[in-house]
Amino acid sequence: MMSLRLCAWSVLVFCLSISTVTLAAEPSDPESVIRQMVRANAEKDLPTLSRLMAHDADIVSYAVAGRKYIGWTELEAGMREEFVNSKKLELPIHALTVWTKGDLAWYAMELDYIRYVADGAALKRTVLPMRETGVLERRNGHWQLLSWHESFRSARFDESVTSVPPTAR
Repeated sequence: MMSLRLCAWSVLVFCLSISTVTLAAEPSDPESVIRQMVRANAEKDLPTLSRLMAHDADIVSYAVAGRKYIGWTELEAGMREEFVNSKKLELPIHALTVWTKGDLAWYAMELDYIRYVADGAALKRTVLPMRETGVLERRNGHWQLLSWHESFRSARFDESVTSVPPTAR
């Protein structure tokens, strides 16, 4: 009987620890969701991005270079292509302000999109100084990005491209 109780307590503790870990990993506020999305983008973590972004077919978002994405399917294809073409991504956030009202949130962010691509034996590093605004909605208790718009902070990119020697990778 004692071993049955011990087993029951062990199962209960195990189940509670799993739910605690799951809750800790899931962001509970819009700012945490935004930061987790930026980190997932830098880590090329498409499953996390997919979980944190709405998949509505009619959502429209705009990226730099005139790119327009309608719905999750177009965005996912664009992200897969970017992840394959870049060897490494870094996205340091310089400023982030988030506002909320009920189940809606919106933000303004400044960050650098640092992209490394193969250039022979070296890596070519490009720094794109970005601005981004977006809207999130809390759905079933979870914040999801609905739509965003990116633009450049600066029109000059003369000094944004540098080559990185293979030893510095």
